[in-house]
Amino acid sequence: MKLCSLLVAAVLASSAIAQPTNGFPPTSSVATGQELNTHLSGKTFNAVYADGTPVQTRFGTDGELFASAPGFADSGKWRVEDGKLCGSLRKLGDFCNEARFDAGTLYLRRMNGEVIRYVPN
Repeated sequence: MKLCSLLVAAVLASSAIAQPTNGFPPTSSVATGQELNTHLSGKTFNAVYADGTPVQTRFGTDGELFASAPGFADSGKWRVEDGKLCGSLRKLGDFCNEARFDAGTLYLRRMNGEVIRYVPN
C-alpha cells in the first residue's frame, strides 16, 4: 500500500512539472502588431496567474487599459509592437510582454517569466 501511494505521488508530481507555466506552447507563433491590435482592441480578457489569482483586463479602442484582480484595480494605456503587448499602468508602471498565438489563443509572458493564457470574456 505504501509503494502504491508513493507511485501515485510520483506520477502526480511529474504531471504537475510537465504542465507549461514558464513556456509558450511549442506550436505558438510570434504575434504581429496588427494581429494583437485586432485581437485586443475593444475587448475584455480573463487570465489566471500560476498562484491562482484571477485577472481581468479590458483593452479600449482608444488605447485605454483597465486591469483588475481581487482587491486590486489599475488603469493606464496599452500599445502593441510586433511580438509584444506594451503599455503603462498608473500603479504598476511600464510593461512589455512577449506575445504569441496558438490556435487563435493569445499567450503572454509576464515580466516575471510566467506565461499566461488570455481568454476572451
